[in-house]
Amino acid sequence: MQVTNFSLVNQAFAFASAIHGMVSDMNSMSTSAERLLREALLTACAFHLRRAFHFYIREIADRASLNNAGSISSLAELKQLLTQSGFYSQDLEELSELAEQKGSWLWQLQLHSKEVMQSPPKEQEKKAFPQDNLILAVDLTAVDESAKLVLTSDLLRDWQHAFRSLVLRQRETGAEF
Repeated sequence: MQVTNFSLVNQAFAFASAIHGMVSDMNSMSTSAERLLREALLTACAFHLRRAFHFYIREIADRASLNNAGSISSLAELKQLLTQSGFYSQDLEELSELAEQKGSWLWQLQLHSKEVMQSPPKEQEKKAFPQDNLILAVDLTAVDESAKLVLTSDLLRDWQHAFRSLVLRQRETGAEF
């Protein structure tokens, strides 16, 4: 049996669902080992959702009969290859809009993936005594760049439901044509 991008998407959904089930079954945790396990399972679930997305964009390339679908790793690459081949994909357009829509499940998933792979920034050295004994000004309107997306069981459930619904709907629509 040949492994396809279609089946890899389904496999990643199944893995994410199984892991999410394990997280959902956990009660409130008191020990650091239990909190560590919960965090590891939440991160693993997000990883498999990101993996499902990775293979889903390749599945879209397969539907468009692109020869090099296996080398595509981003929406931008898929869009470029589809444009070069003269193919338009409503599925791609919908995903692109979701990726750019701040707060959407796909935007959050991509933000989390980026955050997980990013090295921590170097701290700026603070001087013990400011020059001339002046009071330092603090920008209260500055956005805290260190605020990271916090994974929760509910958030991952919502991502998984929205993503799976989108994939099933797009597959059904694609099968009609």
